[in-house]
Amino acid sequence: MFELIACNLAMLSIAMIYYAWRDSRSKPRPNLNERVAYMLWVAAQKSA
Repeated sequence: MFELIACNLAMLSIAMIYYAWRDSRSKPRPNLNERVAYMLWVAAQKSA
């Protein structure tokens, strides 16, 4: 009985890790150039 529970928990853990990884990969992220341009724009706005 314990082996069955342990196997089910292992499969659940693997599925949760996979879905979390897949979700983090599917979210759009701004690229580095956009982030640097925004940082420079904010700095210019504060100095003006």
